[in-house]
Amino acid sequence: MKTYNLFLTGFLLITLFMPAFMAEPCTAAFVPSNNITVERNGMTWGYQEQITGNESVVFRSFIDLEAGDSDKFVNAWEILKAENILRNKMEESVKAKPDVKLNGTSEFVNVTDIDYLVSEDALGKTEKESLITSSATVSYTFEKQIDQDTNIWFMGTPNSNVTINLPAGFDVERTEGLSNESKESENNYTVLKGSFSPEKNITIWISENETYKAEMQEREKIIAQNAENKTEESKTNETVNKIAENKTIENKTNEIVNKNEIVEKTGKAVEARKVSEYIKNFYTWFCQIVQKVNLV
Repeated sequence: MKTYNLFLTGFLLITLFMPAFMAEPCTAAFVPSNNITVERNGMTWGYQEQITGNESVVFRSFIDLEAGDSDKFVNAWEILKAENILRNKMEESVKAKPDVKLNGTSEFVNVTDIDYLVSEDALGKTEKESLITSSATVSYTFEKQIDQDTNIWFMGTPNSNVTINLPAGFDVERTEGLSNESKESENNYTVLKGSFSPEKNITIWISENETYKAEMQEREKIIAQNAENKTEESKTNETVNKIAENKTIENKTNEIVNKNEIVEKTGKAVEARKVSEYIKNFYTWFCQIVQKVNLV
């Protein structure tokens, strides 16, 4: 069996730093597949492999020896440790030999996250030849956003199946290294399918669809205009609310003034009645005094 200096395959990673495992000839194979989703400012590369036959024995033996206690049995804890080992090896491999280039260079491509999972199928005795599924997801960011006339280079496992999902509104101008190529387009998304060639590299040249670009610009313009209109509407509503609030305050003020006037008028009326009663009482008293004087 050939061994390739690739990172997106757990089984091949094993062959790199555990070559003793490959002393025996393989009686089966591993079946790898790739799912790549490209965005304007980055991408994710999902990788899955199915390992069968003697190679599944090799994989379980690796887990038992490198992550376990060499008791010829794989438990859940050993699988977790093996995932961490493979994740670290994958990261080392990517740093040593980048697998993605943007416009001919890996300078502006950064790996931000790597996740590696081994299925529970690996549990059990190491000599089992049952299917094992392992998968990895690698996330990348582009320092320069892709736009017109961009080419992207991928290095993968030779002859492995691959699906490449392009960003909305991008067209494929040409490809190189993509065997059995097919293309699907729906709702402004283009999907390429095929397989890595024996040379293991694929390059795609893509460009932004001008019609889609114009539609997006018009849409952004409408969104911005709606946001501006909404801001103006909010300001108008705020002004109306303030006017209504001021009117309410004015009404309350008038109500208070009216109450004060009523109280004042009531007070004056009471005071007037008091003065009238005083005069009346004084007159009565005066008349009584006069009568007494006349009697004398």
